[in-house]
This record gives sequence, structure tokens and C-alpha cells, in this order.
Amino acid sequence: MDASAFTAILAALVRRLPGAFAAALVDVQGETVDYAGDVDPFDVKVAAAHMRILLNDVDRLGALGKPRSLVIRGAKRSIVTRALPEQYALVILLRRRAGFTASQRAFATCERALAAEAGWAVTPVKGAPIWHPIVVESDRRGRPRWMGEPRLAVEVLGAVMGLPSNEQGFRVRTSTGSELTLVRESRRCWYTDLLPDHLVPENASHDA
Repeated sequence: MDASAFTAILAALVRRLPGAFAAALVDVQGETVDYAGDVDPFDVKVAAAHMRILLNDVDRLGALGKPRSLVIRGAKRSIVTRALPEQYALVILLRRRAGFTASQRAFATCERALAAEAGWAVTPVKGAPIWHPIVVESDRRGRPRWMGEPRLAVEVLGAVMGLPSNEQGFRVRTSTGSELTLVRESRRCWYTDLLPDHLVPENASHDA
């Protein structure tokens, strides 16, 4: 299968999720539209097809309402499936012992990018922040100094409290006067809740 714009989006998700080693975009018939990751193409296509069938079965039951996600945890591997617009689904393969507190920012970023590429209509959740992956350069203490491409200097105003133990957040002011939040997750992936106009979001947002 030739690489497409979907390939890069899925590959970025795999890089951001601890324990993930493959991801696939699958249609309602169980056909894999595209995939990415360190896995045999046949294996990921079969897994994606089976998860699409299970998602369809749960949907037909009706008792739970419209399924948004489906998680299967196995002794060797685990799989997360998330429903997408137009009856597509996102399937992520995880290694053993991978946690299920996976980044909602990473999922939201991926799903928003897939929707933009496919032309799906997506309604944002009212009041919920829209996170953007961003390149951040940190100092020796792990506090952000620069963000984005081209680089924009930032001043740390304070720490964000109440985040999970594997995350660290900062309220910062940029050299242009904007105030925003930066959050660092596992794999040193950074996100911002406000993307200044001249900055470009990154597919792979890691410390420099």
C-alpha cells in the first residue's frame, strides 16, 4: 500500500502513544484504508477488520447507545478502537502492559487531522480546549524556553496543577504577549491549547 497523507497522521499517533506499535484507519466494511507502524501489513489489516466487526456488533445491540470506543486487553497485546465520522474507525495496536490512560490529546489531534484530510464534518465539544502538537525546547529543569517553528521565546508564569503523574504543564507568556498552556506528555510530546498564527503544528512534537 502506497503511503498517503493518512499514513503520516497515523504514524504521528503511534509515536505519541506509549506502547503503541501500529494504527489503522478502517471503513464500515472492515477494509483498511491506510495504516502505519512496525507490524506485518496482514496482521494489522486482520486486526482492524475484526475490531470493525465488533464495533458494528455493539452498535447493533443498541442497549449501550452509539459506541464511541472499544478496548480489548490481552495477555500479549491489546487493541483500542475509536469510532470516527462516516462510519470509519481508528484501530490502535498496543504492546503488552501498555496502559489505557492513553493521551486524549493525541487521539483528538489524530482524529481532527483525519477529518480534515477526509473532509468529514466534525463538531467540536463546547468548552473543551483544542490541543495542537508543538515542538518545544526545554531548559535543564525541563521548563519550556522556546516553542514552535519558527522558534518563539516563552516565559513560564506558573505550573498547571491537577495533571496525571506522567504529564507536566506550564502556563506561559510568549515574546509576542500571548498567554497559553503547554503540556508535556509521555515520550516528551508537547501540546499547546493556543497556536499563534505564525506557528505551524508539528506531526512529531518532541523536545529539541
